[in-house]
Amino acid sequence: MIGKGLYTPVEAASLLKAPVAEVQRWAFGYERRRDGVPVRYQPLIKTELPEIEGQRALTFTELVELMYIKGFRRAGAPWKLVHEAAAVAARMFETEHPFAMRKFFADPNGIYALLRESGGDESLVSLRGHGQHALREVVQPYLGQLEFDPMEVPTRWWPMGREGRVVVDPQVSFGSPIVAEIGVPTRVLADALEAEMEYDPDRALERVSWVYKVPPRHVHTAVRFEEWRKAA
Repeated sequence: MIGKGLYTPVEAASLLKAPVAEVQRWAFGYERRRDGVPVRYQPLIKTELPEIEGQRALTFTELVELMYIKGFRRAGAPWKLVHEAAAVAARMFETEHPFAMRKFFADPNGIYALLRESGGDESLVSLRGHGQHALREVVQPYLGQLEFDPMEVPTRWWPMGREGRVVVDPQVSFGSPIVAEIGVPTRVLADALEAEMEYDPDRALERVSWVYKVPPRHVHTAVRFEEWRKAA
């Protein structure tokens, strides 16, 4: 799993700022009874990790896909439309993780991909049917939070934006959020400060800074991020 990232549904939900039950439905599908008959709704993404002793987990790529799906749903795109968009995008981009490959937009009537043409221009393509070009005002979720490699595969995510100074990098600490400048997981610093506060509140920050050899501002960054992702 090195380089892929590893997230439980609870961890993914805290980073996405979405209900855990919703994240689980998007990632793994769900079942609902209709007129007394169980109806199975297929997941909106393809996950690669097997279920182990009833537990499920997600990779960084799948986390990015769910980030876009949250944007689609918040923009009003219904479940059926997201399903169709995933199928069209998978065919167009020849990948099992289409929502992690390009910039996407959504409104209540459609989901679109921004594609680069051979001449360098960009065009907006509707992810329905055979992928029709479209020109309309749409919403792009999470602008500026993702970094992509030359193949346009996502490599890092800044959940609070770059100004938050915390990054999710699947190459570091199995994808746990880290303080970007020092590479230390935010949870490690935040938990350390909480423990020291119980022991000696007046010197807690100083002790954590000394133990981890980091300036106090990085401890504050870690604590701020952990409070952000715990907030409703």
